[in-house]
Amino acid sequence: MLAENLPSNGRLRFDHLGVLVPDLAHGRRLLSSVLGVSCWTVEFEDPVNDVFVQFGRCPGGMCYETVAPRSALSPVRNALKRRVNIFNHVAYRVASLAEQGACLRAAGFGAIADPTPAVAYDNQPIQFFANADGLLVELIEAPEHRHVYSAEAASVGVFSFGGLDVEQRQRL
Repeated sequence: MLAENLPSNGRLRFDHLGVLVPDLAHGRRLLSSVLGVSCWTVEFEDPVNDVFVQFGRCPGGMCYETVAPRSALSPVRNALKRRVNIFNHVAYRVASLAEQGACLRAAGFGAIADPTPAVAYDNQPIQFFANADGLLVELIEAPEHRHVYSAEAASVGVFSFGGLDVEQRQRL
């Protein structure tokens, strides 16, 4: 993204680096052994985006999102099968998806799909953009969102949008 197209008021806030994995348990083992990730959020089942996701933080403070396919039709399954784009995307929280999307478009990015709600962000909209160089950027319209981590990865449960009301979902 060109610096002149970035907002001067700092509205892009780094959130995570997305990593594609065949399943979340594999992702936890991989990132724990290679990068020292030891603090994890709960697992999220996201039927709208057809993925399972979980966030982990390494001792240096970097946040990683492990993304696993939920079904045979999941948008991440093909990349996993071909073993491409495993370090998949960089994500930023923004106040206005429309405004920041326009900045990305001005920098030569195109939207991959329309915005969709994301379970891990209390159903706030997310949208992915790509440029000709293959850089994939996720915008998350949840500027004040904070992930909640637990040191006990094995004890965290799976949270799904289906059938749960707002009070039942843990805000991450």
